[in-house]
Amino acid sequence: MAHSNTSLNTFTNCAKAYEHTYILKTPKDNPDSPHLRIGVIGHEILHDAGVLRDTYDGEFDDQCELAIPSELAYPELKEFFGILSWHEYFHEVLLETYEIETSLCRLMTEPYEILRERKLSRSVQELQQDGFNGVHTPVVGVIDLLILSKTSATIVDYKFSTKPKTQDNFDMDSQLYIYAYLVHKTYNIPLRNIKIGYIDICKKQFSPPKYLQNARLSVDKTQFVLPKVYKEAVLKLHGEDPKYNCEPGGYYYECYMSLQSNKQARENIQQLDLEAMKGIVTDFMEAASLVDKLTENHGPFVKKFDSYSCKNCDYLSHCKPWLNIW
Repeated sequence: MAHSNTSLNTFTNCAKAYEHTYILKTPKDNPDSPHLRIGVIGHEILHDAGVLRDTYDGEFDDQCELAIPSELAYPELKEFFGILSWHEYFHEVLLETYEIETSLCRLMTEPYEILRERKLSRSVQELQQDGFNGVHTPVVGVIDLLILSKTSATIVDYKFSTKPKTQDNFDMDSQLYIYAYLVHKTYNIPLRNIKIGYIDICKKQFSPPKYLQNARLSVDKTQFVLPKVYKEAVLKLHGEDPKYNCEPGGYYYECYMSLQSNKQARENIQQLDLEAMKGIVTDFMEAASLVDKLTENHGPFVKKFDSYSCKNCDYLSHCKPWLNIW
């Protein structure tokens, strides 16, 4: 077993949940969460499409779409997330992700390589060389996308979510900083030359534009519509009409501009914060050291008693059997 960002965050949230997950291997009460499944499936599709693109000509073409599942696959997930077509949904996800990845590669100032689902680790001996003598288990991390040159690196994590990541995630979450630590040590990349961030992918398929009875499109600015789809609909309905268009001064211009924030995938990349890096890695290793001490000494992994955390726990039936709701 090895320490990871996920395992140690599980421990700091609830030691008993850590024991159930990583030591006892207790079956979960709810093993098929749709949010977990769409994330796993989505990561596989992004990886497979990215490998196809990297293997061939580096462009977005029909080869990438070979990674998209059949429309008959995962019907319960389609219904849960309101996705009408896997092809339409993932085509847009893959296209926008490709455009983001391409723009990140263009920022590299020297030859680079693209590494997908790159697993990095730090052995116990290496951790001790780094000054973390209390950690007796290796540390591992799997990076969704690593763009690597001899002197710089960009670390990207794909997130299927309902809300984009904010500055709070960079200030407080540990995942990207642990990845940066592993990249820094594995490839000898200076910390000042490392960028970290997310590609956030909306877990819901965008809708078509609303058509009105007066043979026009709705100009409702809250529509859940992609801007390019809206513009295509305007052109199809009105052609090159000098009034009813999406150009400045046109009838649909303000609505079209308000939809610009609608994206199936969006990036949030920052330069590594060295102060946050130091604090987060230190705290992470202290948690790893505590887990190792408890494991080696057969210490108690105490339960958490908090309704907010416990009510959605995968091990509630094991930890709180007196609830008698199973």
